[in-house]
Amino acid sequence: MRVPVLLLVPLLCLARAAPQVGQEELPDATAEDLVQSEVIPELPLDLEQGPILIRGAPLAREAVLQTRVEDPRVTICGDGPSCRTQPWGATLDNFPPARPSASNIDNICLEGRKKVSYGPMDLPQTGFSHLRRQGDAINLLEAGLERCCLQAERLGCAESTWKKALEQFCDDEFTVKTKHYHCCKRAGTARELCFASEAPSLSYNPDVARPTPRSARLWPKLPEISFPPGEPTASNIKNICRLRKFRPVYLPSAIPATGYGWLQRQARAITQLENDFKKCCKNENVDCAHAAWEKALAQFCKQELSVKTKPHQCCKEAEGKARFSCFSSKAPNPAYDKEIQAVTLGVVTPALLDVLCGEIKLFTKQKPIPNLIQSMTEPCCSLQGEERTQCAEKEKARSIATLCTTQKDSWKDKDQCCSQEEEEDRANCFNASYLASIFLASTGLGQVPSEPSAAP
Repeated sequence: MRVPVLLLVPLLCLARAAPQVGQEELPDATAEDLVQSEVIPELPLDLEQGPILIRGAPLAREAVLQTRVEDPRVTICGDGPSCRTQPWGATLDNFPPARPSASNIDNICLEGRKKVSYGPMDLPQTGFSHLRRQGDAINLLEAGLERCCLQAERLGCAESTWKKALEQFCDDEFTVKTKHYHCCKRAGTARELCFASEAPSLSYNPDVARPTPRSARLWPKLPEISFPPGEPTASNIKNICRLRKFRPVYLPSAIPATGYGWLQRQARAITQLENDFKKCCKNENVDCAHAAWEKALAQFCKQELSVKTKPHQCCKEAEGKARFSCFSSKAPNPAYDKEIQAVTLGVVTPALLDVLCGEIKLFTKQKPIPNLIQSMTEPCCSLQGEERTQCAEKEKARSIATLCTTQKDSWKDKDQCCSQEEEEDRANCFNASYLASIFLASTGLGQVPSEPSAAP
């Protein structure tokens, strides 16, 4: 275990705030740690060199279409509302809860009082476990107070419930290695007096609203990181190399400087690995890629074990084969085919347009498909919301009509969809015969990741 370095001098690489209560200390990181040193658009995928693997099965050589920007791999948070600096601090606005007393018991038991409660979506899901423990304590207290208000000795019951809820809170605090709430470091009456003196509101005023829901809060939008990376093998090396440009790299601004050390370390490992993969992919060298994989994960565990939070479970294994076998078995995307998906163009949805309007490579044998997608995206992707969807639907219908009236020798209508007289029947035939399952490779910011089970 390394000794934490006191932040007495300016950090030359990344400025960061001191850890808050309940948050972990982070090792220093540099921009080079989180960004690949070179981001250069690669040549189009050369399908003549061999098949792309999808879920372990080869995808036949098909036409390739690339749209939009040339290099989508740099993932940034941006400056939109969901990417602003999070406002969460060391404590919730209503923690610790006031101690029940003769002056506030009537408010506590007032019928219709707006009780504070924290559901699973009211707090950040990653990096703020100290706030979730506070929320759990408030929920436990409120549930107990509701029962106490039905009893004759409601004040005595309420005081006992308050003590038990905070006792449980402190027990939970001491199950993790992060900095504990300061009142929990005391015992008995001293602890109770500490919590009572820290309460932001003593009255349980019925006019106090419940906590602001997650949709109204602001905290960083986190990139999705597929970790641990799959073990390079002869069966996935083609995907590792030929789909590499669709896998993202991560700028420092994409991940907060505090509270997300586990995610920073994962991002750093992935970025290091992708850098090394580039060298190995010049000739699709499996041995080179495997050595790079082991090197990146060894460095990851070294960083994991240098901080006081619980390390990734595989880093607890003995160095060598056992540790690498653990990482290999835990990889969520061992085939490196996550960026390939099958979509249907039959129903135009906002989610479909989000994909088509991003960076894609399309794999298809049917000649109309590339032109159809291009006709939907070029005039419509600059629009927003329902207007964009309606535009794409209109352009799709227009393209089908054009296909059926001109250039009939350019493709074979094997299912005779154009022979359908009614426009609706024709569209349904196209949807079922030609547009139902389209394979493409794409990239995007993805969803908010889940915090590893090993993290506090």
